[in-house]
Amino acid sequence: MTFGRAVRKKRNALGLTLEQLAERANLTPNFIGTVENGQRDPSLSTVLALAKGLRTPVSELLGPVKDISADAVELGRLFDSQPADVREAFLRVFRALAHRRR
Repeated sequence: MTFGRAVRKKRNALGLTLEQLAERANLTPNFIGTVENGQRDPSLSTVLALAKGLRTPVSELLGPVKDISADAVELGRLFDSQPADVREAFLRVFRALAHRRR
């Protein structure tokens, strides 16, 4: 599913009009319509604004990441649940391991 279709599907599921979403996302209804119709590729700031307006994670609109293992997904969830100092320590360890393999 394309990003624009995902936005339209979520907007319709929430019962929002283009105007209501535009107000929430601080964009124009016409602009959102062109994104939904695939006539315009949104910038990162637009993707973030639409996700915020739809009150949904960006990942829900972008779809699943391909070619990522279940272990990697689990590690990502565990990593995100840790405090910043622990995340930084893990990053240092994994960067060192990756550097050794080169």
